Amino acid sequence: MELGISSLGHIVEFGLSGKYNTLNDLLLKATEECLKFSENNDFKVCELIIDPPEIFASENKQKFIDLCNNFSIKKQVHGPFIDMGMCSHNIKISNASVESYIETANICADIGVKVLTIHPGVANFLINSIKKYNSRRLIDATNALLDAIADKELTLCIENMPKNANILLKIDEIEEFFSNMEREDIFFTYDTSHFWTCRGDVEKLWSKFHNIIRNIHIVENFTRDSDTHPALGSGKINFREIFDIINKYNYKGALIIELSAASSLSESIEFIKKYL
Repeated sequence: MELGISSLGHIVEFGLSGKYNTLNDLLLKATEECLKFSENNDFKVCELIIDPPEIFASENKQKFIDLCNNFSIKKQVHGPFIDMGMCSHNIKISNASVESYIETANICADIGVKVLTIHPGVANFLINSIKKYNSRRLIDATNALLDAIADKELTLCIENMPKNANILLKIDEIEEFFSNMEREDIFFTYDTSHFWTCRGDVEKLWSKFHNIIRNIHIVENFTRDSDTHPALGSGKINFREIFDIINKYNYKGALIIELSAASSLSESIEFIKKYL
């Protein structure tokens, strides 16, 4: 396994501090600090979140690319997720989300990234029967995205969601998505907190999907009503069980510590090392 960290904690901390002039400045500063921390602490990989996606603007993109290429650590990318809606029954929003992920894939190619994680969006919470349209729209949008980035050497992973997202929650829903995709170029990012909020069976999940899991987000939680990303070890998730299952299936990919505060990194790293 390749232990690494997400830039989420640095983005949130910089954002809350207000010590930035523009959204592009926020993303650049947070990304740089995350990359420095990763290399200084000998991590194997760093997952960079492109959100807020101000670097899509041509005048900003090259600054981000140059920054990333100044660091030798292996990188992967988590595409934009706030305001994204691949599964939206509003086709204009779904199409715009696909375009955003195509932009993200182009940046991945420029910084040597081989793994990109995406979110499906949020399904309708008001009328349950509309969810079938959300599911169909997600399949169509994902197919469109895969076709658009087919010329890139990129592993596209879709992430399971927490219960308040209303889509890709439990095993049967995840299984239905991958079955209906009917293609071999879409993979899976497993998020420990998201699945815990859905009271999911981790052993069953891995027995069904271990051959397509290409990324893991190690995330703590203490309530099933939200997804707060606290310090590892401060919540209720059974990481011993998770690591026993991961090892059983001989997982060799990235293991990304994803926190809401970079200040919690040191204690989280110490906590998780006992399971490696």
